Amino acid sequence: MVPMVGVTPRCAVHPNVEADATCRRCGAFVCGVCSTWVMSVLYCADCAARPEVNYLDVFRQGLWGKRDATAWWVGIFSLGFVAGGAWLASVGEWLLAMLLWASAGVGGCFFLGQRWARTGLAVAPVVVGIVAFWKMGPVALVCALLLFISTLKIFLDARNRLFFRVEVSEQDLLRLWDLHVNNPLARTALSLGVASFIIPVFAPFAVLVGALALRKVDPHARPPIGRKEHAMAGIGLGLGAVVVWVLLVTPYFQRLISGWLLP
Repeated sequence: MVPMVGVTPRCAVHPNVEADATCRRCGAFVCGVCSTWVMSVLYCADCAARPEVNYLDVFRQGLWGKRDATAWWVGIFSLGFVAGGAWLASVGEWLLAMLLWASAGVGGCFFLGQRWARTGLAVAPVVVGIVAFWKMGPVALVCALLLFISTLKIFLDARNRLFFRVEVSEQDLLRLWDLHVNNPLARTALSLGVASFIIPVFAPFAVLVGALALRKVDPHARPPIGRKEHAMAGIGLGLGAVVVWVLLVTPYFQRLISGWLLP
């Protein structure tokens, strides 16, 4: 009896090379050269290029170099600094006026996407704060410190870094994608659930939208659909709002009706 000889799997692209693994999506055998890792998962080259597989890169490209809301706010505040500088100049505070105009220039360059302006935006409040402290006292320094915290947050913001074409880590990109893209129905349900305690008509919509969002949840999909806890919270808040409003409003109407019927 002749023993059976095992067949060594070969790479689908390079038949002469032994396969090292299989593609997570299509199951094709791949060698070390053909293996492509996307978010810690191995794929063949064709599957790795699909937008639903490499969804984070598609998301990154969609925001790459695109002006965000923060840039618009900085541009608006820069126009305010120009006006503020003009007023300071009219009252003889030329030093502070020049600092505001310089800050407005930094903000304008920030709006236009000049990379150096990211750092300049964080440094400007420090310079203005030191001069303002010398001219106006500690209150101005506190205001400058609060402004510095805001500009530092902008400097570190992943969405704003994409506007300036600065690379973002996969973890930050995933967090940003989860915030803006992942199961928006669940986020809407949560917002409606909170709002239903103020406007009761939102309560049934919170329950309905939360139920729809819960049905969409699929952590194994590509891209994954999550936010199960937000959908459940929206449903719970909507139901809770109904109970609260019934407990509050029903006794009020009972007293009102009793007042009409009983002289």
